Amino acid sequence: MSILRRSLRGLSPIEARIDLQLLNDSWRHSPGSIGAQLAALLMLGWMVRDWPMAHWKWVLPAFGHLTVWATVGMLVRHFHRFGITESGYGRWRTRLLIWHTLEGTMWGLIAVALLPVATPEWRMTIVAALIVYGYTVMLVTIHDWAVAFVGSVPVLLLVAGRLANEHNGSSSFLALVLVVSLLTCMGVSLSVNRRLREAVLLRHENAGLVLQLREEINKVTEAKARAEAADRLKGEFFAAASHDLRQPLHVMMLLSSALKPWIHQDEGQSLLRKLQTALGSLGAMFEQMFFVARVDAQRVDYRAEALPLAEMWARLDSEFSVLCASQGLRWQLDATSEWVQTDGYVLERILRNLLNNAVRYTEHGEVRLRARKRGPWVICQVWDTGVGIQRQHRHRIFDDYFQARNDGRLSSEGLGLGLAVVRRLSLLGPTPVTVLSRLGRGSCFSVRVPRLIPASLAEVTPAAGGGQAQAAAQALAKPVAPATTAQAMARAGRGVVVLVEDDPQVRDSTSLVLQQHGWQVAGAATPDEALAAVAALQEKGRMPEGDMPAALVSDHRLGLSINGLDAIRQLRYEFGDDLPAFLLTGEASEGLTDEAAQARVQLLKKPIEAERLLQMLADSTAPAPAPDAADAA
Repeated sequence: MSILRRSLRGLSPIEARIDLQLLNDSWRHSPGSIGAQLAALLMLGWMVRDWPMAHWKWVLPAFGHLTVWATVGMLVRHFHRFGITESGYGRWRTRLLIWHTLEGTMWGLIAVALLPVATPEWRMTIVAALIVYGYTVMLVTIHDWAVAFVGSVPVLLLVAGRLANEHNGSSSFLALVLVVSLLTCMGVSLSVNRRLREAVLLRHENAGLVLQLREEINKVTEAKARAEAADRLKGEFFAAASHDLRQPLHVMMLLSSALKPWIHQDEGQSLLRKLQTALGSLGAMFEQMFFVARVDAQRVDYRAEALPLAEMWARLDSEFSVLCASQGLRWQLDATSEWVQTDGYVLERILRNLLNNAVRYTEHGEVRLRARKRGPWVICQVWDTGVGIQRQHRHRIFDDYFQARNDGRLSSEGLGLGLAVVRRLSLLGPTPVTVLSRLGRGSCFSVRVPRLIPASLAEVTPAAGGGQAQAAAQALAKPVAPATTAQAMARAGRGVVVLVEDDPQVRDSTSLVLQQHGWQVAGAATPDEALAAVAALQEKGRMPEGDMPAALVSDHRLGLSINGLDAIRQLRYEFGDDLPAFLLTGEASEGLTDEAAQARVQLLKKPIEAERLLQMLADSTAPAPAPDAADAA
């Protein structure tokens, strides 16, 4: 959608209908953000009431906000009564652009008024909040790139100009961060907007094809081919959108971690932790949305095989025993020796979603996992003593975005896709899911899978293999204690990490985090450039001649004729096959997982928390413990 477009003239009928529909959707849904912004404005006014500044500097923009919102409220009432016709398209789109421009400008003026009297910690917090605001505007208005542009540019440019005008190093750096964030925000918004528009056009074209097929039976073959092509394009769109949206989120998580050493007050650290929590929630939401898209696009295969439930039980026990303990709940796992014929990935994903749902809606009591034999079937059950489900909601809990107890649509309660994913996965194979519930007493979700009886009972008796299974379960149940930032900072000068990443922002952000924790980084976009970067470190005396890098981190999609695994193989040829290697990707398919395991490469999924990456680097490069004297004897 062009910024200057104020008329539907010159567009095809489908494009005109799409633009008019998108404009109606904008006026129908965008006013919902005013409530959250009003709450934020009131909270901000309460927090800065004692700051040493002339209050009119921020009160006037705040009053401007209220004026704009009041005007928008009147326009929304008129919209709900009469709607938007083709003849009124230009007026309503101009009003939409003016509204978001003024909104972004007012927030920018408030930030400019607060920056001169803000402490360094508050300045960092304001900059981080503005970056999140810019990306939020982009995500909410992603269907109209012009609105995303006028809503983000004023606030970020005003604050960046104010910081640059201070003529000192830290302010100039923050101004640069804002400008880079603005460019990234606009680039991602434009890219995803184009793909979204193409997808909408394809949807309307497919609707036209359905009508045409009813009238022209002799064109069934041609219409089927076009529909299959549209499905492939839709799958490619979701894959591209997944990568494009994960990249800036990955950068934001790394940069938020890099801010930690610069914020020393408890209040600033608390705000930074909240920011990181919000980013983690945003990443989880994206992951759930794109997984639903993968299932709908039939990119998740169902492959049944003989599976012992004991191994899956051990993995779930190690995860949910800790989660329940952190929530103050009792965790009960009934041991089982049953074997089933099912897809292990699908069944485990179903049970994990059901268990997460049980923990979320259980305030006290217990969560229980068990398996029961029922003739040729095994019934896997998840019990909880939570709030239960009202009778009128039981037929809707598996619908997309339905949340019986989240009328306020709080982001902390998720998107309402957990049980929708369960429904989709259950339809892939013979794994029907049923639910029993009593309001205020709890719920029981049951998953039925085909039972498999091993050829010999010795295969599942404790005497034959119970010791090894128990040892494996105990090994899986041991939690890994994350290293704190202070511990990581204390272990400085550990070695050189070779970083292969073609995105300069991701490469710079990752290098910054690693360097803050004592690593030397040889970063490059290609394997050949990485070799040159290592040689440059040796020439500068920062790496002794003859030494080898300590680890290798590579992105998978490098935009080259080779991928990340090929780059790792090429660099291992130079530095040794035992070099610890990590592969970062936003699309970990089953084939890639197997290929990485065969190459002895640890697969990490974007976005990744900086602390986890640092911990895995430390574990992989830690020296092996010396043998005991008793062992030597």
